[in-house]
Amino acid sequence: MIPVASCVICDGAIVKVKQALVAPFLAERIWKRKPFCVELVRCTGCGFLFYNPRLDDEELQRLYEAYRREEYLRQRHSSEPWYTEKFNADLASAPFYAMRRERLRALLERVLAGRRIERVLDYGGDHGDLVAGLLEGAKAFVYDISGVCPAEGVASVPVPDTAMADLILSSNVLEHVGFPKVLVQEIARAAPKDGLILLEVPCEEPLGTPRIVRRVAQVAIMSLFHPKLTRHVMRPASLYMMHEHINYFTEHSLEQLMRSCGISVMASGAYAFSSRAGKADMAWSLGTKG
Repeated sequence: MIPVASCVICDGAIVKVKQALVAPFLAERIWKRKPFCVELVRCTGCGFLFYNPRLDDEELQRLYEAYRREEYLRQRHSSEPWYTEKFNADLASAPFYAMRRERLRALLERVLAGRRIERVLDYGGDHGDLVAGLLEGAKAFVYDISGVCPAEGVASVPVPDTAMADLILSSNVLEHVGFPKVLVQEIARAAPKDGLILLEVPCEEPLGTPRIVRRVAQVAIMSLFHPKLTRHVMRPASLYMMHEHINYFTEHSLEQLMRSCGISVMASGAYAFSSRAGKADMAWSLGTKG
């Protein structure tokens, strides 16, 4: 892990907000140890919330190797009984991706204003299901370090280059990475001059009542099904537990991230990812590489 003394987006000053417990699943999968505490910090400049210290590349690789496959499922279910095989499968099901594409397509049709896209690249998109048939007439590509086989109609690329796409998108990726600015700089380098870049992340409130209520329920379930975990998770730090999402974005902090990487922001906003959300729970920002 890499401790930082300033914001990993804008280099602003950071302050400790809460002590947070690393989820038992993460502690076991990455470090083969019992849960331990880190800090949840906030940037006083852009408002970005993140856990400190940060996961390095090797730790992220251990976490996401063979992501959501048999060993991952076994390890996660061993401490999180609610994470079942069905739940795991539903996260990558055809109906789920169809819903994601529908929401994203509606957004793109609105913000692109008729601009023709001939090539679209999903940066960090696993199999590339999100861009398969996303834009009519556009060739679809995916770049992902996992090396998994691409979805039908999508071409996998080993290294993106500036001739690869008119539009590069990264959806539901930045909340997972230790240094999001580094990743967005990589995306910007892969974009052609005046090429479009779309970033999309969950809008989450780790300090909000719904999240805390959910954590209380999860800790209770962990303790009930796995009593050996009780002494590790029955503490206030569990209310702000660090799991796979190690960054918490707002529209403002996402815009700031793009600008800090030399991307000119054209438009940004938020929308309800699912009909059950009841409020905007996905933030997005569209920009161009100068």
